[in-house]
Amino acid sequence: MTSSPCGWTGTIARVDLSSGQCSTQSTADMARDYIGGRGFAARLYWSEVPAHINALSPENPLMLMAGPLAGTPAIACSRLVVSGKSPLLMPEQCGHATMGGSAAPALKKSGFDGLVITGKAPKPVCLYVAGGSVRIDNASGLWGLDTHETLEKLQQHYGSACEPLCIGPAGERLIRFALIMGKESSCAGHGFGALMGSKNIKAIVFQPEGTVPVARPDELKDINRTIRSLIKGRQLMEPMIDGIELVRRAPCKGCPAGCARSIYRHVSGTVEHRKLCASVFFYSDWEKIHNSGKQGDQSFLATSACDRAGVCTQEMTKMLDWLNTCVERGLISAQETGLPFEEIGSMRFLDLFMQSIVTRTGFGDVLAEGVMRAARHVGRGTDTLLEKTLSREGFSARLYNGRYFITTALFHATDPTNPMAQLHEVCYPLFKWVLWHVSDGTMSQVDTHAYRAIARRFWGSVDAADYSTCAGKALAAYMIQNRTYAKETLTACDFFYPVVTPEGAPDHVGDPSLESRMLAAVTGVDFNEAAYYRAGERVFNLTRAIHCREGRRGRPDDILPEFNFTEPMTADKSNYFFLFNPECMLPGKDGELTSRLNAKLDRAEFNTMLSDYYCLRGWDPASGLQTVQCLKSLNLAFVIDELKRLQALGD
Repeated sequence: MTSSPCGWTGTIARVDLSSGQCSTQSTADMARDYIGGRGFAARLYWSEVPAHINALSPENPLMLMAGPLAGTPAIACSRLVVSGKSPLLMPEQCGHATMGGSAAPALKKSGFDGLVITGKAPKPVCLYVAGGSVRIDNASGLWGLDTHETLEKLQQHYGSACEPLCIGPAGERLIRFALIMGKESSCAGHGFGALMGSKNIKAIVFQPEGTVPVARPDELKDINRTIRSLIKGRQLMEPMIDGIELVRRAPCKGCPAGCARSIYRHVSGTVEHRKLCASVFFYSDWEKIHNSGKQGDQSFLATSACDRAGVCTQEMTKMLDWLNTCVERGLISAQETGLPFEEIGSMRFLDLFMQSIVTRTGFGDVLAEGVMRAARHVGRGTDTLLEKTLSREGFSARLYNGRYFITTALFHATDPTNPMAQLHEVCYPLFKWVLWHVSDGTMSQVDTHAYRAIARRFWGSVDAADYSTCAGKALAAYMIQNRTYAKETLTACDFFYPVVTPEGAPDHVGDPSLESRMLAAVTGVDFNEAAYYRAGERVFNLTRAIHCREGRRGRPDDILPEFNFTEPMTADKSNYFFLFNPECMLPGKDGELTSRLNAKLDRAEFNTMLSDYYCLRGWDPASGLQTVQCLKSLNLAFVIDELKRLQALGD
């Protein structure tokens, strides 16, 4: 560490709402080992969140953490990590979410690397963070307002340059899937809006006034130029919705439009930020059913309604699918729900559905607990419906499924915190290969030769590019998880990094060293690629230890839903992978084609792959538990005594 830190501010703000006291904590002792973002959050969580604590109790901290690259010219490194014990996960456990926009740079420029909030205010408050200090303001006048109204009033009061975060009525009423909302439709899920509401926090406002120093600015400029040269020609897909027009691109702070995040205008005059992803257009399929296959504008308006209330559209998707299936099968009656299921897909249905949840009225009070708890509450076999769609924690178990992608089976099995960024590293490059395959190279230049070279550079061996076998997949999973956790300490954009298949590289093979080089240039600390991945491995292992303390036990819990081993893989035409590739073709041995259509995971092969993965991590292959040697090698000796007490260490 340098005596005058670059990248880091060197300080975390701490607020105890019960006493009204604000203090600071140095980050110097954490910076080298944990970097920032998810790393800082994990280290603080281990020290401060007992296993038995209730997620909505005042003692559960709400943590907002930026990374050392936020607020600097480093490209696409402006995400904010939100962490704590999640009210949404089943059971309540350590969770984390990230949000884009400009909140992380604003937090840094207000003087802090992070913010830790404990206790509960006696009345609604707004935390105002500026100039290296935190002030607790009265926010009673904002309580009850939706998120758009709240954000507008905050900017009127604190100035247009401020960066506000807030909750809507869902967070106030402790809906377990309530969001924290920011400007330009940025948001953080995992139920942290409910945690914020449980503390009587209506809003947090960052006032960006300072700057974040960079140790080697010329070096960072060179890296940025390299990145821009690599990503030229990146394709941006647009939502094809009647009655919606593009106003302008609206990327997150410091991003050269790496995704389709833009401002769109509805014919009614409503203007919203949107990115092309399933959670944004969650109501689309229902609308098509209601309108005899026609795609209109109601999915756009549905997301707007959810954003204003402050509820997670991903959870709304799961809830609608589950509840409609229950009604169709007679497990729950439409009369019991009080909802007009004959109108599902209409805005009227959605408004009634969401109003019942947000106001906790009637059956909506059950749904407000989230789909996993609602199913357990109702019983009658409704909970077994979720076994074929969701993990035990409540995440999608079919998305980027391991029967097709193989490597992703290890992510679903070993990481109980939504492994979406890990899944993306496998699936984004593979989708480009699929486009090459189905278009004879006209839609993508990532051919089999390039894909195998990518596997060698990013995932350890060409075996990772052979989807006829489980060989090489454990090493790929190990490397991807370490890289993902390291990326979330910076915190860099999941869609943007790593740069795997750049259009600007002659061979279309990317460079996984870019993130570590940016980190070294900004901080002045010698982070090479290996040290950077080692930090990710450390954070992953610390998170694993946290989950063990909260009840998870190695191999017995590193499991997949049974359908992975019993149901053959089918081509879902609603999924873009299979829309273009109905035969489920992928690269196979020596680059020859292989089909995953009708494939299942072989249980013995999966268990062997899992054992190989444990060995790569230095864990006990029989139990899947961490070992003393592994933990000591990662400077995590401080967790050993607690894991010994819990008999959660391997031989």
